Amino acid sequence: MRISAGINVFSVHKELGEDYFGTLEKLAAAGYENLELIGFNMKSFTRFIDEVPAEVVGAKLRELGLTAISVHEGLMPGQDLAAFDWDRVLEYYETFECRNIVLPSVFIRNREDTLRSAEQMNAVGKKLKERGFQFYLHNHAHEFKSVGDTTLFDLLLENTDPSYLKFELDMVWVLRAGLDPIDVLKKLGERCDIVHQKDISRTLAGPLNIIEAMRQNGDEDMEAFQAYGKYTAPSDFVDLGTGAFDLKGTYASIQEMGHIRYALVENEGESADKLQSVRSDLQVLKQYLQASQPV
Repeated sequence: MRISAGINVFSVHKELGEDYFGTLEKLAAAGYENLELIGFNMKSFTRFIDEVPAEVVGAKLRELGLTAISVHEGLMPGQDLAAFDWDRVLEYYETFECRNIVLPSVFIRNREDTLRSAEQMNAVGKKLKERGFQFYLHNHAHEFKSVGDTTLFDLLLENTDPSYLKFELDMVWVLRAGLDPIDVLKKLGERCDIVHQKDISRTLAGPLNIIEAMRQNGDEDMEAFQAYGKYTAPSDFVDLGTGAFDLKGTYASIQEMGHIRYALVENEGESADKLQSVRSDLQVLKQYLQASQPV
């Protein structure tokens, strides 16, 4: 299967909050064709669906030759997944045929949290499927915490319906959970057809394995994003091709597996010129995608 490159626009969330359409124009000029949108304006902490009419977004995407293949939409911590106004969200993205809805994170710390979240995600995924959408979950590191002889991630995998929930694997966060992303991709199989690609610094501010560090320091019950604040830093993430992530080997393995459709740049690092960084990221990613594609 030919893998297409794209970008999660969180990479340029500051620019997007300042000038939504101008930033889309710059991404198109940088060579991007596939976008994963985000639901939140990270500058004002408001929702883009309240600020930008769907018809206007669709027209701009068509003008620029851009395709919104997916969107990160969902909740703030503590909100109830089942009570979210999904009908409004689906109506908005249906307007320009963006039919893959990705939950950016799931806030789980134990078996009970996880099973309850799995039940809710099944219900939401069923609702989305009936409307012609596909529901996904995007991971960080905390989902790979061990509980007994399994992990929270495996509990989610085992207790959700494959037709209602797919997974968008962020491979660097998998590394930061102490696991091999290729092993996780093999386990997921066709339940994962989108991956996030960032690069990780060779000199981290903290430990590589966040889960192990939390265990050693008695932080296992710490809220996930507090833990990330303690154990990670923006400098941990760097432009593609400048860090320690094995792009060549990873994409050779991904191509052999044959079920990934999109690899999306997500640049969370610090940069003097973020648009230049993501322009470079696209060229580096394409280089490895082309090297791994069948002739």
